[in-house]
Amino acid sequence: DKSGIIRLYGITQDPVTKNYMMVLHYAVHGSLRNYLDKCYDKLSWHSKIYYLNWIADGLNKIHKNELIHRDLHIGNILYTDFLGGLACITDMGLCKPVNYDALEKKSVYGVLSYIAPEVLRGQNYTKASDIYSFGIIMYEMISGLPPYHDVSHDENLAMKICQGLRPRFNIKVPQLIVHLIKRCLDANQLNRPTVQEV
Repeated sequence: DKSGIIRLYGITQDPVTKNYMMVLHYAVHGSLRNYLDKCYDKLSWHSKIYYLNWIADGLNKIHKNELIHRDLHIGNILYTDFLGGLACITDMGLCKPVNYDALEKKSVYGVLSYIAPEVLRGQNYTKASDIYSFGIIMYEMISGLPPYHDVSHDENLAMKICQGLRPRFNIKVPQLIVHLIKRCLDANQLNRPTVQEV
């Protein structure tokens, strides 16, 4: 069955080390970032939208179960040849229930360029912060470039993101897509679309 979340076949524990191991569907191309590095020039608009649709489908399944991924970035999207090619969300290690942050000490984790500005300011992770991360993934899928590829990923970038800095396109992009990405990256999380709207 097609899914925007990587297929899990099982979990086991090493009897000696007590480490857990998961058996996932094999993603021959690795992360979507690896796939873009190798194949971006060959991707049609249709393919880019197709893969983004599967990522949105996976995120929709996560949000429908009242969960937040909290570490959504292109390195956690695997490209698999399964059923003609899918982009699937993986690494659910930080995925938590929607109300989890209320019980937890505030901490920021993830890949800086994908973290929503409100989270950088110390607010809770929310479904809207996942949507922000998805907007950055959309930018990267459409442009082929990592977000903020031309600046250092440090506290200065974090401050600039909080002040409104967003990635810019260096290619011609249909206005409808630009508008959707801007909505996902809106500084006000209440203005971001839900995953169903995406």
